[in-house]
Amino acid sequence: MAQSVDTDDLREWLAHVDESETTQFLMVAIAHDQGVSASDLASWYGRSTDEIDDWLDELERRPLPVSIAAREGIDFEALADASGLNRRTIVDWFGSLASSEVTQAADVIRRYSQQSPGPLLGGTESRVFYLNHEVLAEHGWSLEDEDLFEKAADVDLDLEDYGRFLVKPGETILEAAEKRGRSWPYACRGGACANCAVIVTEGDVAMPGQTVLTENQVTRLNARLACVGVPATSELYLVYNVQHLEQFEDLRLPSPLTDAEPLQ
Repeated sequence: MAQSVDTDDLREWLAHVDESETTQFLMVAIAHDQGVSASDLASWYGRSTDEIDDWLDELERRPLPVSIAAREGIDFEALADASGLNRRTIVDWFGSLASSEVTQAADVIRRYSQQSPGPLLGGTESRVFYLNHEVLAEHGWSLEDEDLFEKAADVDLDLEDYGRFLVKPGETILEAAEKRGRSWPYACRGGACANCAVIVTEGDVAMPGQTVLTENQVTRLNARLACVGVPATSELYLVYNVQHLEQFEDLRLPSPLTDAEPLQ
C-alpha cells in the first residue's frame, strides 16, 4: 500500500473530497489494499489497466494529500506564481499535510481548491543563514558551489558577512535582519526594485507584492526580494548584497543608505 497510508485514512478522506476522479482514486487504493487486482479495478471503473497501474504507482511515490490536491483542482503552478515560490516548494507544502489529521488537511485543500490562487505564506519561525556576496571573490567561491555555506563556516568571517538570525511569523526577511542588528541594502521596501535582492541556495521564500523580478530571475537564478520576502521553509540559506550583479543592473534604485546626496 502507499507509503504509510492507512486504509482507515483513505476511507476518511472519501468524506472530504468533491471530484469524482478523487473518489475513484481513493476507492481504487482501498480495494487494491484488500487484494483486488489492477485488471479487475480497471473493469470496475471503466479505465485502462495502465491507468490503474499508474494510480497505484503514484500511491507509492507521492504523499496522498498531493495526489488529492491535484485531483481536487489545485493548480500548483498558479499557486507558485501567486506566492513567488518554486513549484517544488508548493508540492512539498501540500505533502507535509500527510502528518496532519485528515479533517485538517482536507480543510486546507478545500480552501485552496474553492478560490482563485492566493499567496501561500509560511506561518512558522524560520532560521535564516546568510552570506555576504562581497566575500565570495576574496575566497574564490561561487554562487554555484554546493558547499558554499560549509566553506563559510570554516572561515573566520565577521557577523556582517556570515551568520544567522530568526525570522518570526509576520516578519519579512529584511525586517528580521534589521531588528537583529544587520544593515542590509534596500531602497523601495515595497518589492519594486532589486536593491534588497538575495539569492536563495536552500529553502524557499514567498514574495507577495513583488513586481520587478522576472520569471527567469525567480526560477533560474533563485532570486528573491528581502523587503517583501517571507520564509516558506523552516530553514533558509541565502546570499545577500547581490544587487550589483549584472542581472539586476536595470532594477536598482538610489539607496537611502549609500546613494543619497548629503544634506546641505
